[in-house]
Amino acid sequence: MVLRAVKLDPLLKDPTSMLASTIAFTVLAVLAYGPAMAAGNNYVEMRLAAVRRCEAIDPSKYQSGLMFNPDGYRSFYLRSACFQDAAIKFRDESLCAQVKRRFSLFSSSWGYSSNRCRQLVAEGIAADRKVLEETRDIYMKGAVKLRDFRIERNGNGRDFDIIPFFDRGQPHGYTLRFEIIDTEPTTGSVLLDSSGFYLDGNDNIRIFVRQADISKRFPYFELGRVYRVRGTLTLSVGTGGQGGRWSDAFINRVFPVADRSQTVVKEVSF
Repeated sequence: MVLRAVKLDPLLKDPTSMLASTIAFTVLAVLAYGPAMAAGNNYVEMRLAAVRRCEAIDPSKYQSGLMFNPDGYRSFYLRSACFQDAAIKFRDESLCAQVKRRFSLFSSSWGYSSNRCRQLVAEGIAADRKVLEETRDIYMKGAVKLRDFRIERNGNGRDFDIIPFFDRGQPHGYTLRFEIIDTEPTTGSVLLDSSGFYLDGNDNIRIFVRQADISKRFPYFELGRVYRVRGTLTLSVGTGGQGGRWSDAFINRVFPVADRSQTVVKEVSF
C-alpha cells in the first residue's frame, strides 16, 4: 500500500513593519500550504483569550520616551497597545474603541489610537480578502476533483478501508470527509472519517476506519447492509497567518464552503 498524499493532523516588534510582514507570511502560507488543514478554526476562543489579557492591564499604565521606536509609537498606554494588536490580529474593528491615544509633548503617539487601529484593521482585511480571492480563482481554474470512492473490508477482516479516486488538478490542501447518510431510525449523518491531505489528484490513499468506531457513533449499524455514503472534498483555505486570524464568517463571505466543495454519494455494502 502506497500513501502518496501528505496527511496533516489536526502558526517589542516594529509596529510599522508588522502588517507588511504578516501579510507576506499569510500569502505564502495559504498559497504554498493551505494552512487551515488544521483541525478547526478556534478564532472565537483565541479572540476571547486575547481580549481578557488586554482587560487585565491597568488602563493608566504607559510607556513613553521610546526614542528608538518608529515615529508615532514612542508613547502609548499598554492596555491600548494590547487592544490594537488584538484588533489587527483578529481583524476586529470593534476592539479599536478600546484604544486610547496617549498625548505626550515630547514623544509622538499617533500610532496607537482608535483611528490608526481602524486603518490597520481595514488594511489587514483587504489583504486577507485578496488572498482568499486569489485562492478562489486558482480553484475555479482547475481543482482536484473527487471522482469516486470505494469502501472495502480491511485485511484484518473486521474493519474497513476507504479508497478515494481523484481527477488531477491544482495541488493544494483539502479536507476529505466520508459519512453515512442513510441512518434510519436515527436522524442526521454518521461520520466515518474526516482528514486533511495535500493533493494533486494523482494520489493513492487508503483511509482506515474501525468498525467499533462506526458502531459507537451509530448503534444501529449492521454488517451486510447497504447504506448511502457521501464523500465530500473541500478545499482548505486556512484560518489566516501569524499576524491575522480569519473568522469562519469572514471566510464564508469571500469563499463559501459550498463554492469549494464537491460531493459523491453512492450505495455501499458493508
